[in-house]
Amino acid sequence: MPDTNSRPRVALIGCGAFANAALVPAMRMAPLDVVAVCDLDEARAVSTQHATGAPHRFSTAEELVKFEDIDAAVVAIGPTVYPRLVPGLLEAGLDVFVEKPPALAAADARAMQQAAKAAGKQLAVGFMKRFATGYRMAREITERPEFGRVAHVSARISTGVWKPVWAKELDAFSFVMDHSVHFLDLIAFFGGPVRSVTALPLVRDGGRMGFAVLLGFDNGATGVLEISNLESRGVPNERVQIMGDRGQSVTVENVTRVTYSREAAPMAEGRPFDPDTERQVWEPNMTNISQENASVVHMGYAGEMRNFARALSSGEPISPDIADGVAALDLAHAVLTSDGASVTLQNGTR
Repeated sequence: MPDTNSRPRVALIGCGAFANAALVPAMRMAPLDVVAVCDLDEARAVSTQHATGAPHRFSTAEELVKFEDIDAAVVAIGPTVYPRLVPGLLEAGLDVFVEKPPALAAADARAMQQAAKAAGKQLAVGFMKRFATGYRMAREITERPEFGRVAHVSARISTGVWKPVWAKELDAFSFVMDHSVHFLDLIAFFGGPVRSVTALPLVRDGGRMGFAVLLGFDNGATGVLEISNLESRGVPNERVQIMGDRGQSVTVENVTRVTYSREAAPMAEGRPFDPDTERQVWEPNMTNISQENASVVHMGYAGEMRNFARALSSGEPISPDIADGVAALDLAHAVLTSDGASVTLQNGTR
């Protein structure tokens, strides 16, 4: 039986800029004890060791797994490495958290899924947007009885032009597999498993590109997804709207602005303000200095680390996990190959 009173002992593998900017502060806010860091670059490992207060430092995963005082590994290296690295960590008896995407090929992600099953270990995937303040609130709203069933999901993200560190060049493949994969997971988080995909690509000079995607879900719901880098990263660049089948909808703009629209009466002479049906808007007061008002919370990083800690302590299955990673990769490859034709996905298999 897991000891729910103990704090899981974790190692951070990969001490780059992203890990230090997002995961290290998030891990501090979760009931986790960072007992080791690991990186081939000694200077980065030393810096991160100071930042985390970890008592141990390693240069390779092979050295780390020989250290017995670790329950789990948080891995932030990149999707080109995870398929080779993660199975060995699982086989060594560690639960594992990997940043998104877990691989670049869906077959590699499925092999990782089988490795986790064979080892009897958890394999979580860093789809942190599920824990972002606005998306968390929206999910809670959609689960209320008065919302009805989700009927339509509309989502857009524009990421600005930049090349992932793991890619040799910025092309349609690296674009879809990087930031865009978050929204491929989010669309299923709200709408359920995706059954059909029709995507139209757009490519312009200067590395500008995008996809307009029509989606059909297993449960009969529909969806529209827009992913691009056509806009600057310096402007608000995310929007998700979920519509129910009873006149309700909830919209999240740039993670933190949540608008809940209900079955309000149309305008008529003398129409009163009805607090039970009028639109409600929530956004954080950023002048309030508190731990829970930090960007690492609103963006979902703290939530995903807390979720990982809870799953490790309780022994309950974690979500999102590698199965969600496989589903996102299947959807990504369908978007890339559609070219205007309908692609059918069945049980995660194209």
